[in-house]
Amino acid sequence: MPLVSVVLIFLNEERFLEEAVQSVREQEAVDWELVLVDDGSTDGSTMIARALAAADARIRYVDHPGHKNLGMSASRNLGAALATAPYVAFLDGDDVWVPRKLAEQVELLERMPDVAMVCGALLYWHSWDEAATEADRVVLTGGQADTRVDPPELALALYPLGEGAGAGVDVLVRRNSFEAVGGFEVCFRGLYEDRAFLTKIFLRYPVYISSQPWLLYRQHEDSHCAQANRSRSEYWRLRGIFLDWMHTYVEEQHFSDARISTALRRGRRKVRLRKLQVWLYGAVRPALGLLPIELGRRLQNHRLDPIR
Repeated sequence: MPLVSVVLIFLNEERFLEEAVQSVREQEAVDWELVLVDDGSTDGSTMIARALAAADARIRYVDHPGHKNLGMSASRNLGAALATAPYVAFLDGDDVWVPRKLAEQVELLERMPDVAMVCGALLYWHSWDEAATEADRVVLTGGQADTRVDPPELALALYPLGEGAGAGVDVLVRRNSFEAVGGFEVCFRGLYEDRAFLTKIFLRYPVYISSQPWLLYRQHEDSHCAQANRSRSEYWRLRGIFLDWMHTYVEEQHFSDARISTALRRGRRKVRLRKLQVWLYGAVRPALGLLPIELGRRLQNHRLDPIR
């Protein structure tokens, strides 16, 4: 039996898929299996994935019935449902791991049996593109390094409830913990799909944050984050959907920490204000210049509810 099940999801990643798979094959001193989950690709990545699976008994190719596109959460859950190892790791088809990633994360979880998940820093990877104008940079999760954090502190400290940089899916999680929280939320097809799953873990289990940048997080214009960030109205709409989901989840799970409820109220109020500000900017700016921005600032300063 392998020690780690790797779930690699992809959608039309023919440019990068082989490099992502190769970074798994180059992992040091860990027995792994790799599930390639095709989320309805229409380019050459389906053929590439099938060929990679045929050439290596440790690699398996799967897709959704009818080769449908069901989104990132459903794809991760499909791969995890096929996992046989006690630990599960996730990788996107356009990202790359460093060779020591799995070995070091496994060692940390073996040493801390009460910790459900290990996550590292993110290396925002621009230099893969020779034409890039930005330098690579490492961002520590929540600005923290090499520390164990008890629940629900990370849910409070990290984006979007807190100011700390959010964790990515550069994680190694115990399969029993993954299953206990119900995996990824299928209502999130793209952006925030990782936040929802991580939040469920943060609310229930101790997590270890490492300073090690095990993931090369490729920056390019076709990524989900890049597409969402091009539209401020879409950014705030999706952020509001996530906070509404979290509000419902916290109530359904009967989490009693008053700090979570307070942070959610503050976060949802901020979203309403920002959405109003964006709407005013687009609707009124041609006639009134920068007045909507000033109005938005005043609304925020007075903590008014724009709906009311």
